[in-house]
Amino acid sequence: MKPDQLHRSILPEVLIDNFDIDRFEKSESRFDIWLDEKNEQLSEDKYNKNYGFGDYRTIQDYPIRGRATYLHVRKRKWLDWRQFAGKNEQ
Repeated sequence: MKPDQLHRSILPEVLIDNFDIDRFEKSESRFDIWLDEKNEQLSEDKYNKNYGFGDYRTIQDYPIRGRATYLHVRKRKWLDWRQFAGKNEQ
């Protein structure tokens, strides 16, 4: 079984399609999985190189093998410089 098949078996498919697994931690009582949105821009954003990440949002998912499972998800945010254009000229 390939890792992608395993991921799709235990995580929601929409997460696997749109996010990369950044980190994984296992403790006695829980699993923590950190996911970052993939670096895929819309065609209108192709010249915008100004981006970063928002804060992580934590989702408690179904337990896996008797451990609580927490998904820490963060999305990319794109800075649109056009919204600031002309504000200093007023």
